[in-house]
Amino acid sequence: MNFPEYEQMADALLWYIYKNGGTSHSLRPKIIYEALADLLDIDERDRRKPRTDGYSGTQWENRVQWTRQKLINEGKLDGRTRGVWQLTQ
Repeated sequence: MNFPEYEQMADALLWYIYKNGGTSHSLRPKIIYEALADLLDIDERDRRKPRTDGYSGTQWENRVQWTRQKLINEGKLDGRTRGVWQLTQ
């Protein structure tokens, strides 16, 4: 399984939230996981692989969550509201 590099995922995530997040440029994560996988051509098998570290969720969701966290650390996403992924102003 080869997921895209961080930069490609970060660019796609920012673009998707900007284009589809309405006037507040925010979305719920459940929507983002599948849309981003479609945008980056992640096959169905790789989207569904469970994490190997004992935590719940998939490897794909974990990769997207880490991408989000890095974007929060860079000041590009607002991480103040749980369950809402929003661009900073």
